[in-house]
Parts: sequence; structure tokens; C-alpha cells
Amino acid sequence: MAKCPECESDLELDGYELDVGESINCPECSIELKVTGNDPISVSLAPEE
Repeated sequence: MAKCPECESDLELDGYELDVGESINCPECSIELKVTGNDPISVSLAPEE
């Protein structure tokens, strides 16, 4: 299970088809995250624009 790198909450992403590079938002702190891996799913903070 992936964890948000900002608030460290568990991200329930099993069952979702996510592509590497896709952006998602943490449901707890709303920060933008980038999917960095598929097996297992991993995320990192999205670069600031």
C-alpha cells in the first residue's frame, strides 16, 4: 500500500488502473502526487510548477 509522502496517510489505490506519471490528489491533505511505479504502486510529490 502506498503512503502519502506529505501526511503519511495510507492511499487505497488497489483496483485502480494508474499509469506511471499520472497525477492524483491525496484524499487526506489534497496535495498533488505523481505515480512513480505500478508494481507495487508508489507515489511521490508532484514537482511544483
